[in-house]
Amino acid sequence: MKQLIRLLILSQLFVLSGCYNMLEINDAVIAQNFSVDLLKNGDLAFYAQTTEPVARSETGEAQPIRNITVMGTGQTAAEAARNMFLDFPRIFLWIHSNTMFIGENLARNDLAYISDFLIRNRNTRLQAYVFVTHEAGVEEVLKVLNESPFGSCSARCISQQVIMLEEDLGYYVPLQTGELLEYMVTPGIEPVIPQVIIVKESGQEKLKFQGMAVVSNRRVIGSLDEIESQGYHYLRARKKTGGLVVIENPMEGVNRVSMEITSFSSKMRPEIRGDKLSMKVSINCELRYLEQAGTGNIYTPENQDLLESLARVQIEEQVKACIKKAQLLNSDILGWGLCTWRYEPEVWKEIEPLWHEIFPRLSSSIEVKGVLRKDQLAGTAFEFK
Repeated sequence: MKQLIRLLILSQLFVLSGCYNMLEINDAVIAQNFSVDLLKNGDLAFYAQTTEPVARSETGEAQPIRNITVMGTGQTAAEAARNMFLDFPRIFLWIHSNTMFIGENLARNDLAYISDFLIRNRNTRLQAYVFVTHEAGVEEVLKVLNESPFGSCSARCISQQVIMLEEDLGYYVPLQTGELLEYMVTPGIEPVIPQVIIVKESGQEKLKFQGMAVVSNRRVIGSLDEIESQGYHYLRARKKTGGLVVIENPMEGVNRVSMEITSFSSKMRPEIRGDKLSMKVSINCELRYLEQAGTGNIYTPENQDLLESLARVQIEEQVKACIKKAQLLNSDILGWGLCTWRYEPEVWKEIEPLWHEIFPRLSSSIEVKGVLRKDQLAGTAFEFK
């Protein structure tokens, strides 16, 4: 019996192949991002950013890193991606590609140009962070990144930047490729995508985040500004942390006070009274005192209620601004339709065909609670002579 097993194992060696997809490292390059844009002639342009291989000098020191962009064009995304190899001799390794830029021209035309490609292509990462270019094309954005004074600056740095912005300021909510596809096929919710623009400072062009692109029916139809984006952060962020509250002139002798949102929770629930549907929004925040500008002393137990009240008012205004813009654009980025389906499925079944008429007029109530926690660093303000 043992001999039979040995023979069976040995026989497999003649029919089993080795690494069928083995690739020599000298024949490959690491793609740091993949991006798509729509050209004026109707063709799609597919871009990939990579680092140019540089040989070591005679002293053994590495030369400065230089990023390059490879582009291919075609009638479809797949054709454009394959046409990159018409003048580029290496195979891209997409495993490290965690950033995707979508050109504004394509985003405002139809995201269906790339949705099928993203689903079917096994090389694309559904965890890649998505960004929309604003007032610039993808080629221009990648050129700015390639010419950045920081030699290692690449599209991958933008992903880390948007994560830091969410955690520190609460301005933007990162969106991954898989989430974009999920929102586009799920009734009752629309995606919102962080936007990047090109600005010129001190004679040097660089990328800057500016608002978030609002999508409706697969097209970008408008955007949220920073205040509206902060409101969206409290409503739809997956990480319930991050945010900054800055209060102007809270009391005499204090010009500004800043507090950090250490954690928060948000709930949205449909309410039905008679035949009228509305939404109730509840937000609970924990705040940490950061600093004040001025000679007064506002960080005292007697002023805790005042600080909490001022923070609640600011957060409520940001949330209201986000809701107002979403209803003005008639794009349910808030997920109120999805929320209605979850908690009132029978009601959603009736109103889903008319949701685009109901959503802009839907009333809402907002309740914000905030608790200021001690930072354990200093109990009083700085005392001047």
